[in-house]
Amino acid sequence: MKIIFKLTRGGVDKLKLIRSKVNSGGAGTPRNIGMKISRAEYITFVDSDDIITKTAIEEFYVIAKKFDADVVACEKYFEIHGRDILPQSYITGKFVNVPTLVNDNLFERALALNHKEYIYSMCMKLIRRDFIIEENLELLDIMGEDALMTWCMVCAAKKYVRIPNITYLYRIHNESAIHRQENLDTRIKKWFNSLTKGFCYLDKFLSRQKFFNDNLEARYLVLDALVKEFVGIYIMPLYAQIPTWQMDALIRKELECVENKTALMAFLFSRMNVFNVNMNRQGATIQQMNAYIQRQNQVIQQLQAQIKQLKGQ
Repeated sequence: MKIIFKLTRGGVDKLKLIRSKVNSGGAGTPRNIGMKISRAEYITFVDSDDIITKTAIEEFYVIAKKFDADVVACEKYFEIHGRDILPQSYITGKFVNVPTLVNDNLFERALALNHKEYIYSMCMKLIRRDFIIEENLELLDIMGEDALMTWCMVCAAKKYVRIPNITYLYRIHNESAIHRQENLDTRIKKWFNSLTKGFCYLDKFLSRQKFFNDNLEARYLVLDALVKEFVGIYIMPLYAQIPTWQMDALIRKELECVENKTALMAFLFSRMNVFNVNMNRQGATIQQMNAYIQRQNQVIQQLQAQIKQLKGQ
């Protein structure tokens, strides 16, 4: 049973508990309820097994007010491995050293999303509640729901601020939803369900944004970012475990109930072909390196033999 926390402001801060009648099995539904009932100016999230620094909210809020931001996003976080606490990030590109307002050029934002230059976690952001309502944003009960909402926010926020502050402590353990071990069939169905629902949601969201309706190249870049993330990180390892013909049949079956699936099919097969080509190239490169190492080992063995012969003389 999910419990949702709501902070309200009055004479004294109060904590309100909401009990859901049904366990949705994911973070999306309870967070949507929390966003709906909240009356706060800004919203942030903390997973039940993680913690934040004592000054995290204050740091976020000061920056949000300074920039009149729709979204304030950290770029780094701490990972807790037992007693070890290590700074981490999974974005590419350069980090900011000071709070930085992102360029409002939406094509450049789309390109940066495609290059994975934004951090996805919803727990490392402060979001203006009115912005969420205005854009009709919601979290789906799928894997990768935080990445999906991040893509939407980057594409819609007038003021998106990146900050260098490290305020979130992420506990790593095998029982978390993302790391929990499941059988192959369950993982395949879960990730294909997440891919199809996420793709359809993002496509519809972008269709409501004038810029992305008028600029199909930018729209492609954002949708391709989603497909690359889901296929490259989660589905391709599954793809490698079963024959291609079987995966092809599985894809068609999983997409049977998806409306307007032509675009997704094209994206999916295109992206998988790219990954297969890259994997084949990497395989060829590895073979070349192995052959080179073998040749070097032969040279070393010959030199060792010559040295041994010289010592014998």
